[in-house]
Amino acid sequence: MIISGALVAKRIFDEAIAITSSLSIRPGFGVVLVGDDPASRIYVGIKERRAADLGFVFRKEVLPMTATEEEIIRAIESLNADEAIHGILVQLPLPDGLDTDRIIAAIDPKKDADGFHPETVQNFLSGDRTSIPVFPEAIMELAKSSGIELSGKNGIAVVNSEIFGSIMQKAFEYEGIVPTIIPAAEAGSHTEDISNADVVVTAVGQPEFFSRSMFKSGAVVIDGGISEKDGTVRGDVSAEWSDTDIFLTPVPGGVGPVTVACLLRRTVRLARG
Repeated sequence: MIISGALVAKRIFDEAIAITSSLSIRPGFGVVLVGDDPASRIYVGIKERRAADLGFVFRKEVLPMTATEEEIIRAIESLNADEAIHGILVQLPLPDGLDTDRIIAAIDPKKDADGFHPETVQNFLSGDRTSIPVFPEAIMELAKSSGIELSGKNGIAVVNSEIFGSIMQKAFEYEGIVPTIIPAAEAGSHTEDISNADVVVTAVGQPEFFSRSMFKSGAVVIDGGISEKDGTVRGDVSAEWSDTDIFLTPVPGGVGPVTVACLLRRTVRLARG
């Protein structure tokens, strides 16, 4: 039972279009792209096209691989000062040697489109559920689209980042899900917990890290991992089964398009103020 990212993304885009049509200004979206990573350029291109579909003002700051942190921060500050830009994203990953946290922190929190500025994250963890970063927001949008009543269910997130684990724990709690956060390195010792979970979120980035036998019948499995194997894009969950009795997001076509939709919907909301 595949959960279609395309359908969920369309619903969110339609919501963004409705909000945009009520505004007296055009929402503006700014992206900072550093280096020549092919995947990053593809992702920025997708965001640019979708922003154009919504009639956004779009501004892209492209810097070379050799750019210093100061040069990147100056590009961010230029977008901060641009009144036509309401949402700003720094495309990750940045080249090695750069302080990602410092660079993200340079974004004006009032223009934080991605939701991972420290102030935005703290607001979310402190009780403001509207401040949820867009990646976990997309995960929860997909989980809710399964049609399963989530409140009271047991949820597990297998993660590679402590801060992302904290965000997913809070996101689960907001939906009434009983949360368990498992570091990816410890997943092997939690196979029984994973097999009993009603909702499983994966964000490991290792192809086929999970097999079908690890999930129970009726589980909602949101595959947030993305990696490459044998020249193809893969998720964390084995794709060698399509006739199972679980709810699963595909890779590609699952979390990715919904994350872009949430990113642009947030930009519209920032423009609305």
